[in-house]
Amino acid sequence: MRKALFPLVLALLTAAAPPALAMQGIMVGARAGTLGIGPEAAIALNDQVTLRGGAGLLGFDMNLTGRFGLADERTAKLTFPKAFYTLGADFQLTSLRVGAGILFKSKDPTYLVTLDSGASIDIGEGKYTEPQVKTLTTTLTSGDRAPYLLLGFGSQSTSGLSITADIGVARLADAELNMVATGDEQLLKSNEFVLNLALEEKETRDDFGSFVNYWPVISVSVRYGLSGAGRVR
Repeated sequence: MRKALFPLVLALLTAAAPPALAMQGIMVGARAGTLGIGPEAAIALNDQVTLRGGAGLLGFDMNLTGRFGLADERTAKLTFPKAFYTLGADFQLTSLRVGAGILFKSKDPTYLVTLDSGASIDIGEGKYTEPQVKTLTTTLTSGDRAPYLLLGFGSQSTSGLSITADIGVARLADAELNMVATGDEQLLKSNEFVLNLALEEKETRDDFGSFVNYWPVISVSVRYGLSGAGRVR
């Protein structure tokens, strides 16, 4: 998929392009969504092709304590990367857009479960009680960049104030789920616990299936388009 995206981006940049492209406008604004909250900007090369880039500089965490059937005697926190950056191009199709580009992230998302005093947790085929296991952290590791595809609603090249939206997906390279526990050091180093932790990793990875390789790209943008002039040569 990654190899197929670069020709697509190149095609978006060169579609219907004469030797000199008229730069029709510049868009500045802000976006919020699964890539965090932050600024973005775009340059309309013509009525169909727009270059765009943005940053999600205000990441967010989610407290999942007591949700999704999680026992009350533990807390759970989902932490997203604090910075995402995107660079790509959009191709306008009437009121819809298709886009492609590259997503960059600052770090990997983590899911931290912290056990309260005396709480127990099943790991693999074993059952452990705090303080034997105090925390269990699952990290979705992948490369620091990923190609993305999206479908957009609203034009990136019109002037004035408007709202646009995007929905798509980024393909993570070499994505894996890694688990690390804290607690009684002697227990954590035992062969039985190491095998159970590896089994828990595998079962969790199997539960996610191919979805572990994808990151959703969903955002809403408030933008202001400045009608522009000039030539891009």
